Amino acid sequence: MRWLIALSLLLQDAKAGDKATVTFESSLELETVVRDGKGETTRLLNLARKEKFHQVRTDARTLKIECVSSTLQKTGTDSPIEEKATALAGRTFISSRSESGWTVKDLDGNAPPIEGRNLGAWNDAGQILPPGGNPKQGDKWVVDGKDLLPLVFPSSIRDAVGKLECSCESVEGGKLNVTFSGQITGKGKEEAATSITLTIKSGRLSYDQAKKRPSMLMLSGSFESITDMVDTVLKAGTGANLNNEEERRKIGEITSKSRKLDVTVTIE
Repeated sequence: MRWLIALSLLLQDAKAGDKATVTFESSLELETVVRDGKGETTRLLNLARKEKFHQVRTDARTLKIECVSSTLQKTGTDSPIEEKATALAGRTFISSRSESGWTVKDLDGNAPPIEGRNLGAWNDAGQILPPGGNPKQGDKWVVDGKDLLPLVFPSSIRDAVGKLECSCESVEGGKLNVTFSGQITGKGKEEAATSITLTIKSGRLSYDQAKKRPSMLMLSGSFESITDMVDTVLKAGTGANLNNEEERRKIGEITSKSRKLDVTVTIE
């Protein structure tokens, strides 16, 4: 119910023709360990992403988003540092909001690159605010973490549970400043058995009451995923029978843990 109320308020405040420039920066340092019958292997991957977008609202639910620039710098085990433009750079997309989330397509109606499937989700940062959207300094409340997955972790997660504990730090000059922290856990949507945990150690939202939209979102935390490596084999004792029953057996696992996870979004 809280989700529907928040969405209704956001759409009611949205006006066609509203323009904004959005900058996005993220930094991820990831350690991946593979354990199988051959032993254990560890690899490191560092990713730094910088992007700039222009967005124009065409109606209450739809945005036209132009990617002015988008670069990804990466380095890791046995990999020299590399920086290049992403598949989003220089392209324009149409992003539509519904109760089920954001739907993004390019100007030809095709699906966007994977990294662009949640373009526009930054506009949902106001969902961190309590019902009514007008907290007072010192107010505290809790937000269901799964409602914010497209915003804080744009990836495919099912059966998500968790919460964010929020606090209004200040109300000054027409801006709300909110801090939040919490944890969200779930499973990957892929066939492999993957458990995912996203921990937000510290988060901050600045919300412009006059423009009725977020102006800045920052978060620092950690990410961990564990994926079982499985193999399909015939059940014991059924090798030559007519049923040929099979079973899936775990033969190892892949664990990925972040050493660093920082995200900053500004909307002007």
